[in-house]
Amino acid sequence: MLLDEVRTTGHLEEGALRGNFALFLDTGEHTWLLNDALGFVRIYASADRCFFSTSWLAVCAYLQHVELDAASAIEYVLLGAAHSCQSVARGVDLLPLGHVQDFRRRSTWQRFPRGFDAQAPEFRSPTQAVETIAGHLRTISAEVASAFPGRVNAALSGGFDSRLIVAGLLAAGVRPRLFVYGDADSADVAVARTVATAADLPLEAIDKRAMNRGLPMPDIESLEQSALFFDGLPSDGIDDPGADRHTRLEQTADGCIALNGGGGEIFRNFFHLPNRAFAARDIVRTFYRGFSRSVFRDSDGLASYEARLAASMRSIVGMSEVGSELLSRTQVELLYSLFRCHYWMGVNNSVAVRHGNYTTPLVDLESVRLALRVPLRWKNAGALESRLVAALHPAIAAQPSAYGFRFDAGPGWRERLAEWATCARPVRLRPLINATRRNLQRKRIAPAMLQRYRALLPGEWCMDALLDLAQLVDDRALGRAVAVEIAWRRIF
Repeated sequence: MLLDEVRTTGHLEEGALRGNFALFLDTGEHTWLLNDALGFVRIYASADRCFFSTSWLAVCAYLQHVELDAASAIEYVLLGAAHSCQSVARGVDLLPLGHVQDFRRRSTWQRFPRGFDAQAPEFRSPTQAVETIAGHLRTISAEVASAFPGRVNAALSGGFDSRLIVAGLLAAGVRPRLFVYGDADSADVAVARTVATAADLPLEAIDKRAMNRGLPMPDIESLEQSALFFDGLPSDGIDDPGADRHTRLEQTADGCIALNGGGGEIFRNFFHLPNRAFAARDIVRTFYRGFSRSVFRDSDGLASYEARLAASMRSIVGMSEVGSELLSRTQVELLYSLFRCHYWMGVNNSVAVRHGNYTTPLVDLESVRLALRVPLRWKNAGALESRLVAALHPAIAAQPSAYGFRFDAGPGWRERLAEWATCARPVRLRPLINATRRNLQRKRIAPAMLQRYRALLPGEWCMDALLDLAQLVDDRALGRAVAVEIAWRRIF
């Protein structure tokens, strides 16, 4: 049907495409390469446009010699992903968001020339919004069940998004096998057990830390194997003794599909900003400044970092790369799915589908468009998402959550006041607030971990000229610096 449609009309019905995928279409007249609308399965291309792959390492191997792209490498280590079409390896680029590589025309073209916003009016009432979005989630759940009958695994935690997935599955008549990550004392495990009991569903609690404690610390060879498994540069780094790799394979074994709640924050106020226009640099300072300016070796490093991210944000919502114009509130909302999810979440999703069936069902093209029709005030403090869970499955909405309230009751005045107070923080002060919090919590990498990896990889590292690694705020960031080093020393 898809081939017939392309042959007849010369275009795709985007609403009929669902999930995380890369697709090669050859109809005789058209030869196209594309991915899902939000680019959650990455397609990399060599600079000469002669080699394309869903594997970053494969395109690097094609080039034979690759140099580090400094700006992208900095973003990867600090944020977990490079946030533009340029990858950490110079000459290896992403297929731009929403584009098709047309091999017959030897060019790319935009599948959404009018943008990702459906330009539909706002919902008239919260009830209309809940009914429409819940209906879409039921459809998605039914499609998953049809494709993977009796083989659906779903993550569950104490938060909104995983509960919404389970509610949608149950509303569609699907009974998934549930799993939760955490130790016996974890709040997520406690809430997940309560929810699973209320739904009479099996639940497996998995303690990754306990699994890793029973495994040897990674040596050079195991780090290299981890890098190959994660396609070089995973968002959490490659410091994985084995639990992460094992659980990923376990959840998709025997042809099962694993569902994850990533992207569900399209139904909430993700950036915690008030309902007005903002400059792109405001978004950078709000969300992408979780580190000290002293981490940069270059005195202009922070300014360059902020300017590059802001330019990428403007570009991805269709604005000029230079200029002082403000992002509309709709464009700010779009940045969550088109920028945050596309670049950051896409790294994990791309790795996951390499090793099994996996999807993040809450965020697709139609979900994004529906969420844009919801006034921001209905999303604040999780009010809309609470109502979605309750509409789909009242019994599990009536169970506690990690947020201190039941979803059938929704956020109370304390939660709404906390949301208001967070939104009211001036954007220019947020880096200072973050710095104060880091200092109070003494957020730093573990010195012993840095010493251990310096001993395993002696000499100057690729990132040493760009970042002061001792100033990184968490061990995952150090794990990403190690991933860069392993790629350039051991794989390339």
